[in-house]
Amino acid sequence: MDGYRVKGQERKYTFLSLVMAGLVLCALLGEPTVNAYQGGVVAGGGTISGVMKFSGIVPSPKTHKVTMGSNPEFCQTIADKNGVIGISEVRVSSKQQLADVVVFLQEVERGKPVPKEGPVVTVDRCQFAPRVIGAMDEQTLRIAMRDPIVHQLRGWEMLDKGRLPLFHFPDLGEGGEATVPLKTRGSSIIKLECDQHRFMQGWLLLAANPYVTVSDDDGVFRLTDVPEGTHTVGAWHPVLGYQEAKVTLISGRQETLELTFVSPLKP
Repeated sequence: MDGYRVKGQERKYTFLSLVMAGLVLCALLGEPTVNAYQGGVVAGGGTISGVMKFSGIVPSPKTHKVTMGSNPEFCQTIADKNGVIGISEVRVSSKQQLADVVVFLQEVERGKPVPKEGPVVTVDRCQFAPRVIGAMDEQTLRIAMRDPIVHQLRGWEMLDKGRLPLFHFPDLGEGGEATVPLKTRGSSIIKLECDQHRFMQGWLLLAANPYVTVSDDDGVFRLTDVPEGTHTVGAWHPVLGYQEAKVTLISGRQETLELTFVSPLKP
């Protein structure tokens, strides 16, 4: 699988062992992008839309005991009668369509305006919502706390070997908000965690332009106001890795794309 360019870096991800070691990320750093993105009016822009699909055995949810973290009486509200929380890291619909895939365009230097507002992640009932986010590099992430308990929130830049701290909010209470500039040093992949609750995890992928979105519960995605020409569409899932495809877009037209991610589990 070829490397992919996000935030001017080429990275390659492979899944080595879901059962024994979990997700292993292998990053191959490339040369930085020289030209910064320029937003403006897109004359005759088109649309790239489609669906992300899944093939094979769906990995079982990861289970955690709420008694292993702080404030178990509150987090119990999302647990079963035994105090066990199941977190589905691979969400597949009844039609084998895959949610939580970040879809983005590579190497687009000119196009639609950059959104004024960056992404928002909410901490609600001991979970990050949404769990997977796509954003443009150097936007601002807003974190909104809805739980009546204190979470110690952290963000990490994920590297091929280790990770770098991006932020730490140790005492963000109910109704509190915090903002984080999404300007990283060595990675375009950010993992969100809570120190007290291991089952609280989220992911954020930074792209070099505003053409970035996430497939919904039905695996559907849509990128609008795309300049005509041939584009490389990248698709990244936190567990299943990376794919890409070429799409040639004619002015004012819509092109569709379907990619299938294969289960790491053997039948």
